Amino acid sequence: MRRAVAGPGGGRGFTFLWLSQALSEAAYSTSLIVLPLLVLTITGSPSRAGIIGFVDAAAMLLAGLPAGAVADRYDRRRVLLCCEAVLVTLFGGLALLLWAGRASLPALVLLALVNGAATAVMLAASEAMVPTLVPEERLASAVAMNSARTYAGQLAGTSAGGFLLAVRNALPFLAGCAAHLASLVLLLFLRPQAPAGRAGQPDRSGPLDESGQTEQATVPAGGGRRELVEGIRWVRRHPFLRLSLCYATATNFFFGAIYFMVIASAKTSGMSPGLIGVMAGLLGVGGLLGALASPLLQRVLAGPRSIFVVLWLFAVLTAGIAVLPGSWTPGVLLGAIAFAAPTANAYLTTHQLLLTPDSHRGRVMSVAGIASGAGGAIAPLAGGTVLDLTGRFAGLLGCAAVMAAIALSAVLSPVMRKAPEPAREAEPGCRTPV
Repeated sequence: MRRAVAGPGGGRGFTFLWLSQALSEAAYSTSLIVLPLLVLTITGSPSRAGIIGFVDAAAMLLAGLPAGAVADRYDRRRVLLCCEAVLVTLFGGLALLLWAGRASLPALVLLALVNGAATAVMLAASEAMVPTLVPEERLASAVAMNSARTYAGQLAGTSAGGFLLAVRNALPFLAGCAAHLASLVLLLFLRPQAPAGRAGQPDRSGPLDESGQTEQATVPAGGGRRELVEGIRWVRRHPFLRLSLCYATATNFFFGAIYFMVIASAKTSGMSPGLIGVMAGLLGVGGLLGALASPLLQRVLAGPRSIFVVLWLFAVLTAGIAVLPGSWTPGVLLGAIAFAAPTANAYLTTHQLLLTPDSHRGRVMSVAGIASGAGGAIAPLAGGTVLDLTGRFAGLLGCAAVMAAIALSAVLSPVMRKAPEPAREAEPGCRTPV
């Protein structure tokens, strides 16, 4: 396995990357809440306002595979710089149009489209960079810090977006432009990264095969569709990557469905929007605290035990949401689920990165993002359908039962109980974090 070796400054490069992407994620979260509200103000049509969220999600999903290929073929630092430069231009341009009172629906849709696609590329490139910036023994902690960054960016971006929009409609995008510009400046402090692999050349940074030798991957020659789907082929060839991705996708799907059922049933029962917002905020707080506590929890829940604990906890707490009284109970229990999730996510993501050669990391992380994103995208529809057909109590208990079955299957799976070990020997020419 190609291993990052701590050099002078140790994690300085990771710190710059973390701060840069924290600013970008805050700007992205701001746009998610502000764009639909602006469309609703301009057009007066809720259906057109919904187009914004659909365009953003569709752009992220459709750009997923190409994003991973781009992250593996080119200098990842340069890829991030180009994306940030594009977003600085778009956010700044839209802020000027709004300030002049000349913004239109096509301009807002264009920002959502490019924002979603650029975010997909940045996620693939930044996640693939992490193993080159931190020592292997600190990779799990770095992944946990990235989870904390995501939750913090969501909390800061959504709250700031609503406040700035109330002052003037151009201010959220002016702030977004400034955030992306600061992100671009921070990226300049990173060293350029050589492309991860050359077409037709073997990459010896893969996992150990059955004989104990490092498994090699060949970077596809010729590009095109073969290069795009190579990440899917790599995941399919490795049982642990394939099965762990299935469990992660199922968990994201059921969490999204349960969250929708909780919010929708709270609304129909007469809970005020303010209280619903506070209840939803407990989810973000739980996730942020869980991400910060993840390095400690990983020492207690070593190996795949973190996955088993989270799956069983999810099933039990979902049943608790169904049967326990109290208006705040669902929010507290959802926050508890969100608190536990980053520990399992850190374990899975760390193994995905370490078991994947550097030449394929962008594409493999894109496949993981597409799978989990697709599960989350259809979750509200599934949750609404279950709520209509069965009601809140039966629907939540049904989800709890399915999650219990998933947890049991994980515990009984030999693949999940004994995860493959990454290769530990350092390879010549490995990258040193800056």
